[in-house]
Amino acid sequence: MPLHESSAFPDNLPDAKLPPALEIDEILTTVQNSHTFSYKLINLDVWALVETLDGVFPGAWGQFMTNRQLAVKQFLERDRNPTNSAVDDAGDAGEESDGSRQG
Repeated sequence: MPLHESSAFPDNLPDAKLPPALEIDEILTTVQNSHTFSYKLINLDVWALVETLDGVFPGAWGQFMTNRQLAVKQFLERDRNPTNSAVDDAGDAGEESDGSRQG
């Protein structure tokens, strides 16, 4: 008995004729609508999480967004000047360790 490889396509495929353009447009519209619906559900989930987080820890979301904005700025600065950031980071680490030895 020959071994069959797993395949995403069944062995009994129909003829390789394309469906009519109208059917393709309908399929594309359905896919776009399902993606839009998924994104709306994700947005709703995130909103519910933010509301819950702010209810339990007031101001936590605002602090998170402030920290995120700062992190993105630092990332973009490092991305623009990759050679300077490596030297700056090493210099900062050295300054911190020097300061801790003296103090």
